[in-house]
Amino acid sequence: MSTIGVAFKTTISPVRRTKIVTTLGPATSEPAAVNALLAAGADVVRLNAAHGDAAVHVLAATIARSQAAILGRAVGVLVDLPGPKLRTGEIEGEEVELHAGYDFTLSGEPIEGDRDRVSTTTPALADWVGPGDDIFLADGAIVLKVKEVKGRDVLCHVVRGGVLRSRKGMHVPRAEHFVDPFTEADLVALDLALSIRAEFIGLSFVRRPEDVENVRARLPKRGPRPHLVAKIETAAALDHLAGIVSAADAVMVARGDLGIQVPARRVPLIQKEIIRFCNMAGKPVITATQMLESMTHAPLPTRAEVNDVANAVLDGTDALMLSEETAVGLYPTDAVRTMAEVAESAETWPRQRAAPAAGALDDDKVAWAVAHAAVQAAEDLGVAAILCPTQSGRTARRVAAFRPPMPIAGISTDPHVRGRLTLVWGVQPLAAPPNTGDDLEAHAVEAALDSGLVKSGDLVTLVAGAPGRRAGSTDHVRVVRA
Repeated sequence: MSTIGVAFKTTISPVRRTKIVTTLGPATSEPAAVNALLAAGADVVRLNAAHGDAAVHVLAATIARSQAAILGRAVGVLVDLPGPKLRTGEIEGEEVELHAGYDFTLSGEPIEGDRDRVSTTTPALADWVGPGDDIFLADGAIVLKVKEVKGRDVLCHVVRGGVLRSRKGMHVPRAEHFVDPFTEADLVALDLALSIRAEFIGLSFVRRPEDVENVRARLPKRGPRPHLVAKIETAAALDHLAGIVSAADAVMVARGDLGIQVPARRVPLIQKEIIRFCNMAGKPVITATQMLESMTHAPLPTRAEVNDVANAVLDGTDALMLSEETAVGLYPTDAVRTMAEVAESAETWPRQRAAPAAGALDDDKVAWAVAHAAVQAAEDLGVAAILCPTQSGRTARRVAAFRPPMPIAGISTDPHVRGRLTLVWGVQPLAAPPNTGDDLEAHAVEAALDSGLVKSGDLVTLVAGAPGRRAGSTDHVRVVRA
């Protein structure tokens, strides 16, 4: 066996730090299927509001939380708002094959599609395009070039053919100039997310910081507030990346639509830049789209897909996402297990950690300095774990931003806070009984012992805020024996 092989075999970490987001769908709608996903390593379940009705999503969230409780662990729920998604309409027989060199019409009329034409969800499409423009169908798999606009019909030439199914995504360059990023469908989905107390809300078609703030203004002023995940999927968003990262609670690298908006060859570099930017700002980042796409139909991934997952981990992503692989795939549990194994292996590779930059962090400089000092002390002393009793989750997120080599426990009495920590790199959310005053640290140690994260006599670092201070104000560190 080679030296590299031996190193990997002897240094694989027993605790995976990178989180996994799995999309629920028809293939994973039953309790047993969801239980299997969680047992295989899923940390967050994604509900795509662009598909299914409210009742389906309410049931899915209920099942996910009940199965997580059975397994004795936390799970986060991410509701992905549909956004102004442009789609083709219904097709007779559900699919048709378009051949390169033939003509095809996109119609603003409500017709049933066939091999010659199909309707779209965008009646005004004819006003957005002109001769010579490209239109992408099925998330870029099919390419059309506009020949002529006649009334509400757009006559096209098929440049690259393929199988077109009903209600597939359609991309029109420069469409962001014509559409509102927050639609009536988004408002309905937002109400749904709030009603099920989702921990995360994915924002589609984000172009600038104001798009995030507009949604934040719609959140309730009291009670649990979900974290907003800005999906970077437009060229305009790249021009406002710094502001979007600052405005959002987390970011998603939505490589599918992004790969249509910009040349595909640039996407790997953009992915690295977005991840680095989020690392520097101390914000969680998800890498998404087609990570193990072949496992939708095959029990094993391609070598290229394994490399893709591993490289995202090496880039510093907080989380990896599965979409069709777990929503409609034939091997959803295998896909999660494969992703977990690849991520765990990649985490053993030595890499320089990206420390947050002072200028990119929020206003609480004391809290960030304390978190940094806690990680340095933990590394110097070789503690077993860093314990973060927290009312809001901010303490654990700040500690995780410095990527310490030991486990981090985010310990909270609030299940919603624990759910939000499921997306944060390296943090294991743990439940603690209600406590006040001097009992806070004792309960944190007790929770870590009960979970098996540490053993009696282990040295641990405690990072927290003083009792009575505002939530999130990390201000002291202690090193104790468990």
